[in-house]
Amino acid sequence: MSRLGPRDPSVIGLTPRRSVSDLLWVVNTRHGPGGHWFARVTIDKGDHDHLASGSNAVKYLVDHRVSVPAEKVTARQIASLVLIRDMVRSLLDPTAGWTPAARALLDRTRFRVDSGGRLAADGSGWDAFIGDLTVPLIQIVEQRDRLRMCGNPHCRLMFLDLSKNRARRWCDNAGCGNRNRVRRYRSRVRAESESPLHGDPE
Repeated sequence: MSRLGPRDPSVIGLTPRRSVSDLLWVVNTRHGPGGHWFARVTIDKGDHDHLASGSNAVKYLVDHRVSVPAEKVTARQIASLVLIRDMVRSLLDPTAGWTPAARALLDRTRFRVDSGGRLAADGSGWDAFIGDLTVPLIQIVEQRDRLRMCGNPHCRLMFLDLSKNRARRWCDNAGCGNRNRVRRYRSRVRAESESPLHGDPE
């Protein structure tokens, strides 16, 4: 029999409608008080939860350039966003895998190819938004060894470390990274000024 084409299945390149960045901003709807740009934190009172209400969720996502549906988000849809967020944050534990709730969401999501040739979840509005997030969720699971939490203990934003040496520590070098450098510099100056060897020569 003639061989008419490759016998083994090959990867088909379909672009999802939602990016890993979109997913990570959903994940970062929960973060520490240092997770706000240029925040100066002296007392850490715990995480902020921007999914505590629909209006806060929409504002946070829009402020971080995530395009969201025009319709009002429901409590059920907020609960789905929370389960996606919890699933990704749990991946920091190397023993964690797919949560039952996230797997159930993936199992009930149906996809089609839209007019632009993109992989799109069936449905509309927030339901489609949530379904579309399952594709970058799969991508995050595949790259879980690069998933990091910001080195600023007051921040707790999550990011993918795509550096060659996998040594990235900060969610943003100009924000948390710069604050850390300033803090270390001031600590060093203070230690030098308090040293018994410090002072004017006699």
